[in-house]
Amino acid sequence: MSEEKSKAAFVTFYSFKGGVGRSMALINTAGILAGRGFRVLVIDLDLEAPGLSYLDPDAPDVAPDECAPRQRPLQLGFVDLLSDAKERGEAADLFALSPGDLANRYTQPYRLPEKLCEFKDGSLHIMPAGKFDGHYGERLDALNLHELYQDGLGEPLIRAFKKRLKEANLYDYILVDSRTGFSDEAGICTRDLADYLMILSGLNRQNVEGTCEFLKALRVATDGKKPFQIILSPVPNGEDALVDQREEMAKKSFEAAWGAKVDLSLQIPYHPQLALTEEPHIFRRRRGYLFEAYRAIERSMLAAIGIDARSLMQRVEKALQKRDYLAALRDLRYMVRLDDGKPVLARFTFIFLMGGWQFSKDSAAGELGQEQINLNTILDDAAGQKVIRLIVSNFPVGGEDKGSAWVLVKRLENISIDLADELYRRIIDATPSDANILGAYAIFLKNKRGDLEGAKVYYERALEADPEHASNLSNYGQFLVEQDRLIEGENALLSAFERIDRSKAGIVAAKIFFSLWLVARMQGKSAECWERHFKFVVKNGFKRYPWSFERMLAQAKKMLSPEEFEYAEALARAFLDESQVADLEQYERWRILEPLDPMEAGSKSFEEAPVSGSSISS
Repeated sequence: MSEEKSKAAFVTFYSFKGGVGRSMALINTAGILAGRGFRVLVIDLDLEAPGLSYLDPDAPDVAPDECAPRQRPLQLGFVDLLSDAKERGEAADLFALSPGDLANRYTQPYRLPEKLCEFKDGSLHIMPAGKFDGHYGERLDALNLHELYQDGLGEPLIRAFKKRLKEANLYDYILVDSRTGFSDEAGICTRDLADYLMILSGLNRQNVEGTCEFLKALRVATDGKKPFQIILSPVPNGEDALVDQREEMAKKSFEAAWGAKVDLSLQIPYHPQLALTEEPHIFRRRRGYLFEAYRAIERSMLAAIGIDARSLMQRVEKALQKRDYLAALRDLRYMVRLDDGKPVLARFTFIFLMGGWQFSKDSAAGELGQEQINLNTILDDAAGQKVIRLIVSNFPVGGEDKGSAWVLVKRLENISIDLADELYRRIIDATPSDANILGAYAIFLKNKRGDLEGAKVYYERALEADPEHASNLSNYGQFLVEQDRLIEGENALLSAFERIDRSKAGIVAAKIFFSLWLVARMQGKSAECWERHFKFVVKNGFKRYPWSFERMLAQAKKMLSPEEFEYAEALARAFLDESQVADLEQYERWRILEPLDPMEAGSKSFEEAPVSGSSISS
């Protein structure tokens, strides 16, 4: 999932007794992770009674035939891999095969239903207990894990197995289904393989007492340092008083056994379907209390191993400060897949855009100095460009985040046209009828891309979304004039004039008045009224921003006298730069021109600029 090799986290699901939904909790959690776009491997190490090994890899898309016997899979698995390593040593597949070939030989993909996949790059693979060809039991007996550990070969083999999978860069999470009780296999799963434990327990006496004994043993074997969470399962509905009583007793017992506080907030409610089917619940139903229980397990597990949005964002900031863009890219890819990942990304990006970060850095002289890292700094690096592209591709663009998306796209316009284009399209997909965004994208296509056909399409979409939008009407009018469609352009500009708030005449009004003056002069018509409106707005001042009259002036140059064109250029400069207004005083026509307040103009403006009945649509 990232250019930098990520070391997959091993999480073991363990229960002292069977019948508590351990395997189902594991496969449902694995499915949710894969649906988020993570690469997940499930290992069935319940070697004496393998269950996950029998899952049909095509189950989500194939209707089950209750009358047909389930065929045992013939996929090689864990027992075959370790047996080969025991017999052939360094020449065995575990050491000789590439990570890809090892995965292809000893795992099989499990198909995810389309509706589960929030991200399309996730995957779920299963390493079965072994190949069920009639000789599996013999190979398991011959492997003899107990003897292998006694001879000092077991732990190195398991360590090598874990190392190959961790460093293969094929998986983000490896979930292990452990055997119950105090077996050698359970010890391997919980002691040697697990980075983190999910311990399932029922609330009856046998489950609670057995889990307590396991916690005591785990505490001794790991010096109390092995992190875990307990999941109560199955918890019956309708027996609230008894459940509360049993839960309180279980909590006291578990805390006494472990010697520290234990959280019991994770619970799987009883559901009869768990006893009637082997297929993951989430593949059939994406809502309801059972689905939410599995989602809670997944979220809690990720948070416990440091995969939460805020922690990841802090790591991203540190990585960017160090210019370790590959690490930043890896953590960002994890973060955007989480429930709160995109909101955190939006807040982070907005703060970042407000000025970047200041951080201390050792200077060459050994003194602490200040260095700023900003968007331009990151984009100067090829790996940094991938970081920004990932942010743009996942930045939330709808609802409350639309404002931040707008800030980001405007910053990108002057830094990376391609990234700005991508973000514009995402915003438009999220808000397809937003006239402001459609109009802004039309301007972007015209000025930044030089895509006049595309600009025309989006101007017209903007006016279809809001025919009364004065700014879009004026921009479209200018665009039409640039295409030498003077009458249509003038009509659009006049429609914009009708719709502006003349009591707040500012930049939009100034743009309309200048454009109407210019297009009238291009047609040889009197335009004093528009010139007087323009002077009124300029004299009263308005907040300017960069605008381009270049194409419209290029058309005007063909039709105006040199003196008139020089004056037009001076008016355009005054529009763009307040300091250029004083230069207009060199022109007598400007000096003697009486400003005209648009509020007092009435219909006089139209009397001096009659237009045909042409429609503004093209």
